[in-house]
Amino acid sequence: FGMGIDKPDVRFVCHADLPANVEAYYQEIGRAGRDGLPADTLTLYGLGDMQLRRMQIEQGDSSDERKRIERQRLGALLSLAEAPRCRRQTLLAYFGEASEPCGNCDLCQEGVELFDATIDAQKAMSAIVRTGERFGMEHLVSILTGALTDNIQKFNHDKLPTFGVGKDRKPAEWRSIFRQLSAVGLTAQDLMEHGRWWVTDEGWRVLKGEQRIELRKDLSSGAAAKGSRRKAAAAAIVGDADTALLDALKALRTKLARAQNVPAYVVFSDRTLAELATHRPTTARAMREIHGIGDAKLERYGTAFLDVVQTHLP
Repeated sequence: FGMGIDKPDVRFVCHADLPANVEAYYQEIGRAGRDGLPADTLTLYGLGDMQLRRMQIEQGDSSDERKRIERQRLGALLSLAEAPRCRRQTLLAYFGEASEPCGNCDLCQEGVELFDATIDAQKAMSAIVRTGERFGMEHLVSILTGALTDNIQKFNHDKLPTFGVGKDRKPAEWRSIFRQLSAVGLTAQDLMEHGRWWVTDEGWRVLKGEQRIELRKDLSSGAAAKGSRRKAAAAAIVGDADTALLDALKALRTKLARAQNVPAYVVFSDRTLAELATHRPTTARAMREIHGIGDAKLERYGTAFLDVVQTHLP
């Protein structure tokens, strides 16, 4: 990316691990779809990426002020990765801009469900504290789920009050909780000492019941199945659409996008046009029910698109 990519038709940008910061991420994903056609981005990251980045900051030779800034930038990046709302909204908010939900990111498409994770967080942090803040995540997950592993027996951790208190959740769910607790700064991990976990000052406030915490329900479970269902649903929407009307709507979108000098999807996504061609709303209220149409877009584009729909009614 440092040399620049002079191609307008990049369709996919993948980060195999966390980008350097939000500014770099914004620039790098901006290389995709410069021809105005849809493009996808994917960022892969895990708990190890977060902890490694933190370790690099703390062990670096930078001044205390520089480290403080880098911690803030990392925190902003993790907030984007673990965002509970539209990623475009979160991304633009970082730069001081307000926007509507984009309707295109994974969170807009799939939705996100938050839950009161205070008790789960207290269980997880209690396991950390009761084991002397000396153990890694897998051992802690085994304690919470009541798994009688060799190490659990070796250290008599099956005798702890926290042993088995998290049996109601799967190990994968607890890993997600630990990852999010780290992302929001309630816990931390020392990669130089066998990955041991400890509770931060902010975490102690939650552990003592002085503060509540909400986390996201894990979106990874059944992700492939959800993706297949989503693609099938999208195909069904397009299949049911009035082809002539859909073509007319796309032509209008292209005209408006060119007039505003913006990519076509900024006006409306393909899914939105397909739903318009399928349901053929005749009022602003009915149009507001279509996926990807909020109040601002309805006010800006509603009349023009409703006129096209009207001309294609039986």
